[in-house]
Amino acid sequence: MSAIALGHVPFGVLGLISFGFPNSDSLVYILASAFLHVCYMFFLLNAYRHAELSQVYPIARGLSPLILVLVGTMFLGEYLSKYEISGILCVSVALILYGIQIGFRSRANLKGFYYAAWTGCFIASYSVVDGYGVRVAQNAIGYTSAVDILSAALLCLFLFLFNKETFLGIRQQSQKTFWVGGSLGFSAYAIVLWACLHAPISIVYTLRETSVFFAVLLAIVFLEEKITLSKILLIGVLLLGVVLIKSSL
Repeated sequence: MSAIALGHVPFGVLGLISFGFPNSDSLVYILASAFLHVCYMFFLLNAYRHAELSQVYPIARGLSPLILVLVGTMFLGEYLSKYEISGILCVSVALILYGIQIGFRSRANLKGFYYAAWTGCFIASYSVVDGYGVRVAQNAIGYTSAVDILSAALLCLFLFLFNKETFLGIRQQSQKTFWVGGSLGFSAYAIVLWACLHAPISIVYTLRETSVFFAVLLAIVFLEEKITLSKILLIGVLLLGVVLIKSSL
């Protein structure tokens, strides 16, 4: 996690040089986003300490779109069609139920579920802040770059105070993760924020969470994981959700 987060920094510097700094009106959103991203990392890692990735990730990612719909409708004036709401519900419910099913099957510690739920809340929080902040900045790359550099600085402070050996581990064992993970993570989130300039925040982040669909397919193809009924149902409902969202765009 630290290698990927710190790996964003070189690309963030290039982003600021190429696209410029975001405007001063977006500074408060950048500060809030950086803090929320660090909190998100902390709760996600603690969730992984108590439960499996296949339980934590779907629950955290499935919960956030539901929160975004409520916040977007109540405070941001983003009114969605019945097809869009139905599509978001399909994606969210499918992910949450899949994670809960994995948890029951593996008899995971309830602490993992609680941390996953809190992680989902932080995902929703930074999603709202970033989605609105990038609209104020009107500079997706510059905004992403500033957030990534500041959140990396906060993470470095945390590691310096509580876990200094992480820096040595990154230098000795995680160079590839730093560069490959950092570049992919930076690019992926920059695309998400660019999309927020053109579509409702809740729609953008819901479609982002369908990455679980690709993760399941990759695991089946490359890791030779078994195709189960729950995975087939998950993929089917996710695809239905995407179709419903697309039908109203």
